[in-house]
Amino acid sequence: MLDYDLIISDVDGVIVREGEPIWENIFAIRKLKEEGKKIILVTNNSGFSRVLLSRQLNYLGLEITPNDIITSGLSAAIYMKRNTKVKSVYVIGEEGLVEEMKNFNFRVLSTEEVEENNPDAVVLGLDRLVTYDKLSTGMRCVARGSMFIVTNMDRLWPSKDGLKLGAGALASSIIYALKREPDFIAGKPNKWIIQVAMELTGIKDLSKVLVIGDQLETDIKMGNDIGADTVLVLTGISRKEDIEKSSIKPKIVVENLSLLI
Repeated sequence: MLDYDLIISDVDGVIVREGEPIWENIFAIRKLKEEGKKIILVTNNSGFSRVLLSRQLNYLGLEITPNDIITSGLSAAIYMKRNTKVKSVYVIGEEGLVEEMKNFNFRVLSTEEVEENNPDAVVLGLDRLVTYDKLSTGMRCVARGSMFIVTNMDRLWPSKDGLKLGAGALASSIIYALKREPDFIAGKPNKWIIQVAMELTGIKDLSKVLVIGDQLETDIKMGNDIGADTVLVLTGISRKEDIEKSSIKPKIVVENLSLLI
């Protein structure tokens, strides 16, 4: 562990499971931070408010500032601001995603408003309160010409009650209905989210970076793609048997992060 200057960790399935702390992993990351390692959290969960997540983690004894947290919602907002002419959005997502859209001065339209004025973009993330009507409204907006921005294509999401549908499962309903792919996917394994993290946190060199995550197809693939070393921790979604079936291989596999230190 002494070889790494920066550790990029996932949140869901690594630090918390639907808000419930995963203590072995928290203690390990806290220990690494005490040893002087820089810790950045990069999460596909766009539902998090970075401010509220920072407060929660500090309460659990892990000193993380909002600027040390990169969500797929933040990644999507920065992409749209820099690379599109989007002004108005219809959000299928939770508080954190709406917050990031407003932080970047996008006008967030209600369901009633989009029926009269089609938004420039539909932005979809994890939404645990989504309804059939909300997905249908988003689908109609995309069919009428709105850009289709997805925070991530995670199939599954680790909750304290077991696996649940991820943002990608929700996005797939619109993809299937319209037979079209999203215009942009902001989160892991897309390297864009790491570019955002590097810029916002001043990371220069990826050769001394360790990526920690619980999903082969997102966390580990992204880490492998950027040339970083990777750790798969078995406290979330992926299991040992998944590694045997996959072409995506982590450098290290541990039951929990305490085994790293």
